[in-house]
Amino acid sequence: MNVLDYATRVEEEGLRLFERLEHETENRELKEIFGLLAATKREHRESLETMKQQINPADAESTMVDRARDVKSCFQTLFESSDTMHELRKDLDGFWHIVKAEEEAIRLYEGMAAAETQPNARLLLQKIADDERKHLEVIENIYDFVEAPHTYLEWGEFSNLHGL
Repeated sequence: MNVLDYATRVEEEGLRLFERLEHETENRELKEIFGLLAATKREHRESLETMKQQINPADAESTMVDRARDVKSCFQTLFESSDTMHELRKDLDGFWHIVKAEEEAIRLYEGMAAAETQPNARLLLQKIADDERKHLEVIENIYDFVEAPHTYLEWGEFSNLHGL
């Protein structure tokens, strides 16, 4: 199976998850977070499509991806867990399930790259893992950006004796 097809499928599953959560949550902040996450998934999917057009399809064929084809992705597992979906819709701290899912995807790509016998596919899997690592930073930055107005340090010195 083609490495980029597999990675695109995983990105599509993440996109569907974020779009569903954005639609179903009533919390304004979570709605904003999931909307931004969906946008980053779209961008990442487009970068994979661009990469797919730039390489020889034979270079992207992988034996490790063939083995992982039937394994549920981290996003599909979240999507199918009703308890986790409920937590993601209601609780800002549920967001860390998404961070863990991204970390799991990174480990999966790195593990597949380490075991891959085809050198070009190995390099491609490692590049995808590196891209996922950058994407994880973006995800964490989105959360920090949306949460920033609620995070402040209040001191009693300099006449700041009352809450904001």
